[in-house]
Amino acid sequence: MSRIAGIHAVKHALDAGETIDELVVLKGKTHPRLNELIHLARKAKVRVSFAPKEALERLAEGVPHQGVVAKMAAKGAVNFKDWLQQVSKQDEALVLILDQVTDPHNLGACIRTAEASGCAGVVIPKDHAADLHSPIVSKSACGALARIPVLSVTNLARTMKELQQAGFWISGLAGEADTLIHDINFSGKNALVMGAEGEGMRRLVRETCDQLVKIPMPGKVESLNVSVATGVALFEVVRQGLK
Repeated sequence: MSRIAGIHAVKHALDAGETIDELVVLKGKTHPRLNELIHLARKAKVRVSFAPKEALERLAEGVPHQGVVAKMAAKGAVNFKDWLQQVSKQDEALVLILDQVTDPHNLGACIRTAEASGCAGVVIPKDHAADLHSPIVSKSACGALARIPVLSVTNLARTMKELQQAGFWISGLAGEADTLIHDINFSGKNALVMGAEGEGMRRLVRETCDQLVKIPMPGKVESLNVSVATGVALFEVVRQGLK
């Protein structure tokens, strides 16, 4: 079960009609915005309970909760092969692959950007990624988790090969690449692979890519935050499609 914390994030989830099992409110706290959330929850037939500060802090796992945490209903796992069968029928599609993005803020931000750019899905490894159910991921994703498939796979390199067999061209972002991302034609079905800052992509993941590309960086900074680089890369694909 995942959780989201904070007045704005919970309000967004209620307004979006996301499936919430329970709204947990700080006992004894009164505030107009909290009262509004309670009203919205009850109107949507969501159970509302009241708990002490210590309980909310445990649920929020360090995220500023502002007196409210929503427990989200567990979503059924998306079957990769069923998803791929549907996506492969499209003439053009974009998929984001994240390798070793273990920071929950970055994972949530990347998922949010993927949804904003129209990605058909986000693929992450089960053992080298932040916990999708973390309140930090939910808060950083700002509702995107409910609107885009996030597929956790056991073997990322093997999954990439399945995408290639389905007609996807896979480009990995790497600072040492010779080709600039702006010089690539991203028509058709594409997947972009992002590795975490510092470690980057694992060797086998890198070797499975069809090509390596880089973002031009005329400044002195050696690398971008992975969520920033993801935004630059995904929206280059979007820009080309709008021509």
